Amino acid sequence: MELAEPFEMTQPAISRHLKVLEQAGLIARRIDGTRRPCRLARDGIDQIDKWLSQLRKALSANYDRLDAILAASAEQIDKRTAKRSPKRKGKR
Repeated sequence: MELAEPFEMTQPAISRHLKVLEQAGLIARRIDGTRRPCRLARDGIDQIDKWLSQLRKALSANYDRLDAILAASAEQIDKRTAKRSPKRKGKR
């Protein structure tokens, strides 16, 4: 019940979520009388951290490629604009 207090969820919904987290290896539960204390599972958290690190690297590489494409595109637009613009001589 303690875990459900801060959330607008029922106790059964919290229990289902905890079961999913336990099956995923993200938390560990033990039986202590009528209580079922939970703790974060270090191995599961370490795996998530590694996955997030890989995701960050992939996203960074994608953003770098996008930056290069946008820079090249802007350069082409600048060249086209420069070719189209007639140069005015002395008229003001």
